[in-house]
Amino acid sequence: MSGMKVIKPTTITTAMLTSSTVAEPAAGEVVWNAATAYAAGAVVIRATTHMKYERVIAGTTAMLPESDPLNWIEAGPTLRWAMFDRKIGTATTAPTAITVVTRPGSISGLGMLELVGRQVVVTVKDAPGGITVYSRTVNLDGTMITSVYEWFFLDFEQLSDFVLTDLPQHFAACELTVTITSTTPVSVGVLQVGQAMTVGRAAMGATAGIIDYSKKEKDRFGNFDVVAGAFSKRGNLQVLTPATEFNKIFRSLAALRATPCIYIGADQVGFEPLIIYGFYKELSMVVAYAQHHLCNLEIEGLSQ
Repeated sequence: MSGMKVIKPTTITTAMLTSSTVAEPAAGEVVWNAATAYAAGAVVIRATTHMKYERVIAGTTAMLPESDPLNWIEAGPTLRWAMFDRKIGTATTAPTAITVVTRPGSISGLGMLELVGRQVVVTVKDAPGGITVYSRTVNLDGTMITSVYEWFFLDFEQLSDFVLTDLPQHFAACELTVTITSTTPVSVGVLQVGQAMTVGRAAMGATAGIIDYSKKEKDRFGNFDVVAGAFSKRGNLQVLTPATEFNKIFRSLAALRATPCIYIGADQVGFEPLIIYGFYKELSMVVAYAQHHLCNLEIEGLSQ
């Protein structure tokens, strides 16, 4: 199999987001106003925090919603910022296209998850308005064509996750532009950039699966009552690592124990289940050989 990598996240701040074609407030979003009397259940947004808040108790309060948990509870990110909130299950959507321009600093990796669309174009300039130093176009048709018949008759298969780990990281003032397009509505659940770290070469025998949180109960006649719930990806990887980097890899992975990252078991088309956004539950490194060691990772994805 290919090399196993991890994209360590860079948090996109308000200052880093230069522009987005998704407005804030978006259509249907209401900006909080201190003088307005809100009914229980009313939802407003705060552009300062890029969050939505739901009213708990009807009334008017001058205190900011993010500082008033008695009257307001968080109700998720705004539409523009859903793709940057580092959570599965929230998405930025648009009728046919989304374009965002950011200044994230030095980065070498980019991952996009929960995608709906036909094409993504990623461009990096050496500085804002500068020279293009990187450009990639990703076709989001994940259909595996093996015959002329399939070329003409197979349905479009949405490629929902992809990663890039070859961005030029030596441009600290880079400008990153990402555009997703289609002739139908587009959606992006997660756009994460950061430093891509190579752990080693993934050995054969990697496993991928899910943990299902659906509720399944039998009634007194033995019939199942099923309530669909969330699920999370999970994976078990065994990675062959250079013995000379034992300490570096151990310390680097240990530092990520509480940080949601994109773990890439394989970055080839057709192996998307081995792209997992989440945490590792267990890390162990086995001093097995003179020149190489074995790194075992049990990874659990965020719920979706």
